[in-house]
Amino acid sequence: ACSRQLAYEYLQIKAKRGNVMTLEFVIHVSIAGFLATYFHLVLAAWGDKMGMARIDFSRGMTNVTFGESYEGEAPLSLGLAQIHLNGILFALLYASVVAKYIPVENLVLKGFIFGEILWVISGLFFIPVILQGGLFGTKHHPKAWMTTAFGHGAWGVTLGWLSPIL
Repeated sequence: ACSRQLAYEYLQIKAKRGNVMTLEFVIHVSIAGFLATYFHLVLAAWGDKMGMARIDFSRGMTNVTFGESYEGEAPLSLGLAQIHLNGILFALLYASVVAKYIPVENLVLKGFIFGEILWVISGLFFIPVILQGGLFGTKHHPKAWMTTAFGHGAWGVTLGWLSPIL
């Protein structure tokens, strides 16, 4: 019982310093990740209004993940939920592990850098290998790289602005 009490007190001290993942931290980061993902999706959907490609990430994720599971069109809500879960999971990864290794003090810039790191990984691996869309999605649209860079950057800026980090 004594060691359990010591462990509890140790975690309480760490939580006050902000060095431990509390439920409040997870909820705060999850909300930040959800909102950042919302802006990412909206800006990509508005891409054509800004001289870029219009990209419907939700429809794409629905088709690649669930398309063969349904006889007709898979529900768009499945892709929307998956995109938001991805955004939340990447936000938790950023806030709990990665942010402390990005060597800038400005939190918005730190988030932007992480968003663009994800863009590069997506453009070099996920889009060409999983989606068969060419590097940075250029098989889908010649300006897809602009939309995806802008969307990931906006995701990162929003995350850096709203999310606490350990």
